[in-house]
Amino acid sequence: MSEQFNISNAFYKTAMQNPENVALVCDGKSHTYAELWRDASKLASYIKPNLKNKRVGILGSRSAMAYIGIIGAAASGATYVPLNMKWPEERLIAIFDQLELDAVIVDKFGAKLITETVKAHAPDIIISSDDAPDADGVLKLSNLPDNMLEAPVQRKPEDLGYIIFTSGTTGMPKGVMVSNSSLNIYLDEAHEWCDLKADDRVAEAHDLTFDLSVHNMFLAWRAGSALYIMSQLDMMAPQAFVRKHEITVWLSVPTIVNNVRRANRLGPNLFPSLRLSMFCGEPLPIATIEAMQEAAPNARIENIYGPTECTIVCSRQTVTNPPLVTEQRDILAIGHEFSNTKMLICDEDGKELPDGKMGEIALESAKLADGYFKAEEQTKKAFRNVDGRRMYFTGDLGYRDENGVLHYMGRTDNQIKMKGNRIELEEVDTHLRKAAGTELAAIVAWPILEGIPQGLVGFAIENGKTAEEIQLAMKKSLPLYMVPSTIHILADMPRNTSDKIDRKALREQLANPVADEAVKLEEAS
Repeated sequence: MSEQFNISNAFYKTAMQNPENVALVCDGKSHTYAELWRDASKLASYIKPNLKNKRVGILGSRSAMAYIGIIGAAASGATYVPLNMKWPEERLIAIFDQLELDAVIVDKFGAKLITETVKAHAPDIIISSDDAPDADGVLKLSNLPDNMLEAPVQRKPEDLGYIIFTSGTTGMPKGVMVSNSSLNIYLDEAHEWCDLKADDRVAEAHDLTFDLSVHNMFLAWRAGSALYIMSQLDMMAPQAFVRKHEITVWLSVPTIVNNVRRANRLGPNLFPSLRLSMFCGEPLPIATIEAMQEAAPNARIENIYGPTECTIVCSRQTVTNPPLVTEQRDILAIGHEFSNTKMLICDEDGKELPDGKMGEIALESAKLADGYFKAEEQTKKAFRNVDGRRMYFTGDLGYRDENGVLHYMGRTDNQIKMKGNRIELEEVDTHLRKAAGTELAAIVAWPILEGIPQGLVGFAIENGKTAEEIQLAMKKSLPLYMVPSTIHILADMPRNTSDKIDRKALREQLANPVADEAVKLEEAS
């Protein structure tokens, strides 16, 4: 890789060579590469002289302004930081204080989150889309000077390309820091096996805070193809979206397709335009594969695996006939690691285990993240030096079979992936304990369908608060998807031999309503 790099270089190159190609389709409107570069360049030109910490927040999603913000922030020489639109005010303020952003880009929905209280903690520079409400101290994109950059500001490989926040065990999200170099290494390899072309139409089913969005936009823009953004309404009927726009490339968590399948809306040859279907973020059930093979007979299906901490994904398994099934799980194997990554199966001491033995999946790669933003202890715990090698310990259980194929077997801790969101149950525990006013409280994922968590259920010892009061308090500090749909108030909490709360016993109570009634005092959903 060259000494200088910018993650917006590929977009800029396409804008110069094929300016009239469609880069983005959003809210029913098409945007060419030339149009997006004009707006992003104007934004970058304004931000560039005001950069101090070289971090720009993006408070928006599924809008053209959000993508203009990403291109513009990167082109200016800054690190882009997508901010979760589902964060409550308290969390947004805490993240602003932590990040010390130079600017924040907001769309019309993000602008509504910049209350007077939040603005006091936000950077001085706030730039909004033209359709956002007028607000004091907020600049509209169209009102910026018409100055444009000649080209993106080139940066060093070790400079950060983006920071994405994931759920953390301390009660606050962890900011995963990914360098320009790490992203470039990933894109080089993914470009080869995805093989996107200029005439591809790539569906975007993810918010910008999910790093699969990084895969979609930067690979699409490198190829000069079009990125089709799915609205929240589109997400309710993704099959209609794919057919309407004749989507050729699809990437999502399996849950999205499973919801369509359970609604009996996944019929034969439903998606003739699809040539590549990728799944990530959750175990891929064989039943989902069979349904997609019938619905998209022209598509190659890929199961890709990897944590945010290793820059998007690090292994893949192409669906074969018959598929490579993980024993006793009825899910597809996660396959073989990429050439730039070594995946090891380790015991509790970090020693590599032989094939066939189950242990923790650890990763050694040139594209490992730099660690967690302003979280040295968490970084040291996850990114460890083993015999002079820097390795990331994923917390995922797995094994490598006699043919060298990797299989995922669950979590070593209490982290789950639910509907595309990575959630640390300990983080939700922290907020549940605070809301319930007791240390004897725990969260479990329930129910589990085809190996995939569908929701969260909370348990807390009776302490004078109702389930409704606890839920209301949790909604003030957590995104809605992290608030348990049901909270059980118990007379006593089951413990294991280590005197810890026994989550297995709690799940058994949920599976056995009779036993559950014996200890349940109150329930609210």
